[in-house]
Amino acid sequence: MREYDETDRILEAMGIPSPSRMMNYITDSWRKEQESKPINLNTTISAGLNKYRMHWIDGVAKALGISTKERKKEKIEKIISKLTTQLDDVIEKLPPESREALKMVIKAGGWVRYNQLSKKFGGEEEDSYFWESEPPASTIGSLRLHALLFVGKAGIGGRMYKVAVVPKDIREQLEEMLR
Repeated sequence: MREYDETDRILEAMGIPSPSRMMNYITDSWRKEQESKPINLNTTISAGLNKYRMHWIDGVAKALGISTKERKKEKIEKIISKLTTQLDDVIEKLPPESREALKMVIKAGGWVRYNQLSKKFGGEEEDSYFWESEPPASTIGSLRLHALLFVGKAGIGGRMYKVAVVPKDIREQLEEMLR
């Protein structure tokens, strides 16, 4: 996210929203829109990635060492291949706190309510929306950047909750690795 500068301060003193504030407002609304999409508690990597916007796919590809020059479909196929055949390499490169967060979600059955995770590991407020140029640095953001965790809304007990879900197709593998 862009830092405020002197121009921003002058504009705001005049009662005019600064470009930084407007950009933050817009990207926050885009993030909320993305995170309010329905998610299956047994989602797969493919289903999760297909809901991502292109610049998030590019961010994931870049984080996993995959070319961003191909079509979305090809990038998703390569991301899935990397996560299913070289998952140990991906997990090894994660910060320890991200591995702990992942372990928490796996122990809970593969998904948790987002607020449980963010209370323990912090939120993503400081992460940029533009993953390719400014990769998320938060604990949860790091997991999302590596397509190890997807966030959306799911119906639980007759109510809709924001949840964090580990893709079903790598849960067993992760459970063994994180013991």
